[in-house]
Amino acid sequence: MKLTHIPLHDLTLSDLNVRKSGVGNIDELVASIRSLGVIQPLLVRPLDDRFDVIAGQRRLAALTRLAEEGIAEPVPCTILEEGDDAKALEASLAENIQRLPMDELDQYAAFAELRGKGRTVEDIAAQFGVTERLVRQRLAIAHLDPRLLKLYREDAITGDTMRTLTMASKAQQKHG
Repeated sequence: MKLTHIPLHDLTLSDLNVRKSGVGNIDELVASIRSLGVIQPLLVRPLDDRFDVIAGQRRLAALTRLAEEGIAEPVPCTILEEGDDAKALEASLAENIQRLPMDELDQYAAFAELRGKGRTVEDIAAQFGVTERLVRQRLAIAHLDPRLLKLYREDAITGDTMRTLTMASKAQQKHG
């Protein structure tokens, strides 16, 4: 495998890509790429005079949307060897299975760190393509009793419960 940059117009979605149900909402991904660029290269393999995208369908869709806005740069890609469909399928599956969304405490920690570095709620929301309300909800976690955070990490309370408890006073949190 080797890393290179490939023009967007030379990339096509592979039939071997395991994500078949579409790309879903890519607004957050578009915002992230607009702000930070492509963090993880697409996984491709040569196909005639183009490159087949084995893993990275959502990133490809986000880059296509950005190109429609006039933002088009060569795309970072990792190139697989030609021909081995089984390896390509395994790579696509591995990348998609390994993706887990960040939990609310991890988001809180990241947003809090950005706030500590001078970013506003509005800046954070725009950078990650989320609502200002979501950023405020995550930042409100700072006011929770540490025992509640432990219960969340242990799956003893849900994210919904944790968000509701951010509106309670410290006394209510301790006795609720």
